Amino acid sequence: YSTIKNDVAAIIEGKIVILIEHQSTINENMPLRCFFYSSDVYKKLVKLRSRYAKKLIKIPTPEFYVLYNGTEPYPPRKTLRLSDSFMIKTEKVTLELVVEVININHGQNEAFLKSCKIINEYSLFVFYVREFFEVDKSKREAGFRKAINYCIKHNILKDYLEENMTEVANF
Repeated sequence: YSTIKNDVAAIIEGKIVILIEHQSTINENMPLRCFFYSSDVYKKLVKLRSRYAKKLIKIPTPEFYVLYNGTEPYPPRKTLRLSDSFMIKTEKVTLELVVEVININHGQNEAFLKSCKIINEYSLFVFYVREFFEVDKSKREAGFRKAINYCIKHNILKDYLEENMTEVANF
């Protein structure tokens, strides 16, 4: 689903659509954005003719996640709901979409980070980029290069960084 502008949309084991969005800023509109993303995904999955058939169409069950690594304070996990944005609150919610926001900043959500090696290494990489950038804010590219070299030396995202060093450094 590469034409859809989100980070990951995938069918896993034929039953789950997972939409993961990466954010470096706090965005309370993620449920609305995920609603639009999921609509686009389901439109691609279900043929137009099938939508009008009498028989119930089974669709993959969605799960929505946001990985947050911004600098503003944020809890380790937070649940956002589409219904929070509705202008009129009603007793019976007829449409809901729940997004789990997971703080992946180094030192903020250690149990989660330990559960996924790549996300943990990404969290460390961002931490080191910020550390090296803080030393001399006027030399952004130098900070990225220092962080890349440090991470490669310490086996943090090593394969990815070696393969994509130029692209990452020109971020």
